[in-house]
Formats: sequence, C-alpha cells, structure tokens
Amino acid sequence: MEYNYLGKTDLHVSNVSIGASALGGVFRDIDESDGIAVVREALEEGINYFDVAPAYGGTVAETVLGKALHGIQRERFVLSTKAGKYTEPGSYGKDELNYSEKRIRQGLEESMQRLGVDYIDIVHLHDF
Repeated sequence: MEYNYLGKTDLHVSNVSIGASALGGVFRDIDESDGIAVVREALEEGINYFDVAPAYGGTVAETVLGKALHGIQRERFVLSTKAGKYTEPGSYGKDELNYSEKRIRQGLEESMQRLGVDYIDIVHLHDF
C-alpha cells in the first residue's frame, strides 16, 4: 500500500480509503458482520483512512464502523466524519441541516461515542 501526507498535515494516509456510507445501508441493506469484516480486511491490507457521516443510514454507518474499529489501536487509522447534516435512523432523506456551533459540537460528541474514539482527525461540513 502506498501512503502520502494529507496536504500540509502530519496525517499519513493510504492512497486507497474507505467511504463508509455503505455500512449504513445507503445503497442496499448489508449484513453488519459483513461490513465489519470488510473494514477489518481493509486494515489488514494497509488501508488506514475511513470516512463516514452521521447522515449515512441515520447514524448506522458510524455505529457499524465503530464496532469494526473496536479494539484496533487508534494510531492505526485516520478517521473523518461530517457535521451539519443529521438524519434520523430509518428516515433517509428527512434531514436536519444545522451548522450552529452548538449543534456541530454536539454532533461531534455523538459521532465520537458511536465510533468509540476520543478524537476525530478530520471534520467536514456536510450538505447535499
């Protein structure tokens, strides 16, 4: 696997990354254990950058990714998520857009809980 620094940061990321929206069933229903297995195999193959959002499957993608990353040393992966767009579970397309500081901070705390991490490396503002 090849790696590069992301822009002018010290984040050393794999040239191939995983966009985790599929873990939330965005494209079709998937078995949670299959999703976890994909993430674990990606890590074994050297992929270290995972991108997710609370809007993907109404928090389901973050929850499944968190389960997949459980027990993995935090230094082994780079994690990005999004803020500003929130979708209730089972309500895809019924989104709340809220870019206030308070909601972004609250959303990031919620994301870190679902992902089981103490920090997120990259935060994107999410829109449609």
